[in-house]
Amino acid sequence: MSSVGYKTILAAMAAAAALCGCAGNGNGLDANGSPITPGGGSSGGPLTADFKSIQENIFTPICTKCHIGASAPEGLQLDATHSYSLLVGVASTEQPLVKRVEPGDPDSSYIIRKLQGSPGISGQQMPFGGPYLPQSTIDVIRQWITNGAQQSATAQSIEAAVKSVQQFAVAMTSPDDGSIVSTPVPQIVIAFNGDIDSTLINNTTISVDSAGHPGGDSAANPGSQQPVPVALSVATGNPAALVIKPKAPLGNGTYRVTLHGALANMNAQALGSDISFTFTVDALQ
Repeated sequence: MSSVGYKTILAAMAAAAALCGCAGNGNGLDANGSPITPGGGSSGGPLTADFKSIQENIFTPICTKCHIGASAPEGLQLDATHSYSLLVGVASTEQPLVKRVEPGDPDSSYIIRKLQGSPGISGQQMPFGGPYLPQSTIDVIRQWITNGAQQSATAQSIEAAVKSVQQFAVAMTSPDDGSIVSTPVPQIVIAFNGDIDSTLINNTTISVDSAGHPGGDSAANPGSQQPVPVALSVATGNPAALVIKPKAPLGNGTYRVTLHGALANMNAQALGSDISFTFTVDALQ
């Protein structure tokens, strides 16, 4: 099996972020989750309607108390590596007809409904158990979505720097390579370091196989691997993210996702070789 091969890219991004002074410490909010006013002495500055500020001041310090790791609730990891690709243009697992973030439309974005505790949501208002974000803070997220839910200028400059030295490659997968997930997986998300050529997305360039059950020896019996029927799409408003949706949530077993070398970005840069990653679902019965 070939390696996912994206650790170098993540390291480059992390180094670039460090140079940009990325705080990630929630300094834009006070103890009640309200934005700090300018001049309030915060090294992180006030909360603003851009993704970098929202990540540093809300997602990282507040949401990742629960939404982190392979078994994050609803598969939604909100750390800086995963959050953008798992939010923008990706369907909610609780309400599959609603995007977590619908660029330009906060009222149709499930994250806003969950933060506000709007009627019709599944499960609980977020953050789970409170304290809930004040409306003034939610309105900052609403404004970011209204503005098109773009990545921050810093994130875009990091991406541009990576593109200049690296060929088209995988930047993130969810579930992560080698992870063990404790709940069924309704969708797989793969982010790349550039926009995908959507005309190349089909069942010949992307495949998912079931490699057996936890504890089984599928390597000794490769014939036990079975193809998993999936639907493939690019995330709405996030053309660097691929969404793989199985016909039914993936239950207990080990799964292999393979991206074939012909898959390319909009500049016709191909992966060049097949890339695979695996994960295991070991859900309680």
